[in-house]
Amino acid sequence: MSATRSRGDDVPPTRPLPEIRLRFKRSFWRYYLDLCSAGIATPGEAYDACADYLQARACQWGPERFEVRLEEDVVRLAGEIEQDLRRRYRHRVNDFLARESLEGRLRECLETARARLGPRLPTPGR
Repeated sequence: MSATRSRGDDVPPTRPLPEIRLRFKRSFWRYYLDLCSAGIATPGEAYDACADYLQARACQWGPERFEVRLEEDVVRLAGEIEQDLRRRYRHRVNDFLARESLEGRLRECLETARARLGPRLPTPGR
């Protein structure tokens, strides 16, 4: 069970959403930078943080709005992470982005976390 969740599918996260979101962005950022380096990239922390984030957003948005809002959020997150990278690694960011699709890897992370959560995420009509 995730550190941000209690028992039950409808129980809200125990940590504030901004903290959960920041943890997800930071862990994904580290994973992405590892992918772009010569080292070995291990996505476990990013997947765990993403699962927490998805659960928190599911509680916030509810099943009827979850899919639409998530798609909007993915685009926003990818843009924010790219901006952060451009500020911190301004001379190397284009190499990173040419090597690995940031939004593609973000979507992969989200899909993997969703698959791990399975029925614990809302679906319309549930």
